Amino acid sequence: MLNVDWTVILFANIVTGAAALIGSLTGFGYALLATPLLVLVLPARTVVPLVLASSVVLLCMLVYEARADMDVRRIGRWALGAVPGMLIGGYVLSVVSDGHMRSVIGGITLAAAVVLWLRPSHPWRREWPGALVAGALSGVLAGASGMSGPPVILFGLKQQWPHRVLRATLIGYFALVHMLALFVLGGVGMVDATLLESGSLVLPGVIAGLVFGLKWRNRVDQALFRYIALGLLGATGILALVGV
Repeated sequence: MLNVDWTVILFANIVTGAAALIGSLTGFGYALLATPLLVLVLPARTVVPLVLASSVVLLCMLVYEARADMDVRRIGRWALGAVPGMLIGGYVLSVVSDGHMRSVIGGITLAAAVVLWLRPSHPWRREWPGALVAGALSGVLAGASGMSGPPVILFGLKQQWPHRVLRATLIGYFALVHMLALFVLGGVGMVDATLLESGSLVLPGVIAGLVFGLKWRNRVDQALFRYIALGLLGATGILALVGV
């Protein structure tokens, strides 16, 4: 990324800024929005660890703000399933071509938009088996595409958790899992000091999105914003598929 022209860097900051704004408002969506657009101008093997690294910065700042509403037990169940899943996902990313990864990333994004739109009901009485499965699927996606959100977001919506608890628990889980995913990708040679250094070039966009997101979070109608977020998920998924 350090050798990429400044037009690409500016584009990357706009993308990460918009994604950080949405992530700050809703507690999810940073990787889902940033990854499909960044793979249009950068290789998937560069984008995935770059998005993970920048998301960790964003999430660590959000953790402090949301700490009072987090459910640590639920985070632990998701994480227990996610760890083995990340090992599988990291291996997949190391052997699959960039073109195929763009297709996977675009498909995941579109699928996420559909399942979030459907917003399933009828929660399970026993949460922990479904939580482990959701965590495992999330880990695979985290290692292979950097987008760990769809399985756990879907699970939280299905269980009808209160909005504040779901948002805060997602923030805590994503912060933990994305840090673990970086270690996994580093173990297969996909994260090094140069890549992490290049990640600093998108931090201005991340910080700007965070500032505006926290400023507007209590003033934005959540129902309306949900429609906007889902529309963006669908649009970015289509762009990733078209850009293959």
